[in-house]
Amino acid sequence: MGSSASRRLGRWGAFLGLLALVGLCGCGSRNGTVSGKVSYKGAPVKGGNITFVSSEGKASASTSINEDGTYTISKVPAGAVQICVETETLNPAKRSKTPKYSPPPGMKAPEGLGSGNTEDLSKRYVWIPPAYANPETTKLAYTVKGGSQEHNLDLD
Repeated sequence: MGSSASRRLGRWGAFLGLLALVGLCGCGSRNGTVSGKVSYKGAPVKGGNITFVSSEGKASASTSINEDGTYTISKVPAGAVQICVETETLNPAKRSKTPKYSPPPGMKAPEGLGSGNTEDLSKRYVWIPPAYANPETTKLAYTVKGGSQEHNLDLD
């Protein structure tokens, strides 16, 4: 009876050891969630986009910058990244060239169309040097770790 229990315990030990080994192998591929605040010369960047571009050929991750300058990006692959920040999508001079769509005269828009956020995002535009928007010219670099972390960006 002791021999049978010993074999079962040995099998469980081998299984748990294999499971631990598999868990250790996956540690290098964990993702991180990065939060922080973006500012330019001390003032919050009130809109735009932030992108973490992997320096190691992994997937990139992007999100919008909130009106208070904060951002949170989830599922960023762990490792070295170049950080790109762009605000030109909010530039009123460039947005005015975008055509405005509306129903033909005398017709009503379909229910729900245009009922979304109609905030004028151009009011949130903050000019920043264009070098920050390009992964080849940005000076912003960071190493993402697995789990939650904070990384504030003060652009100059």
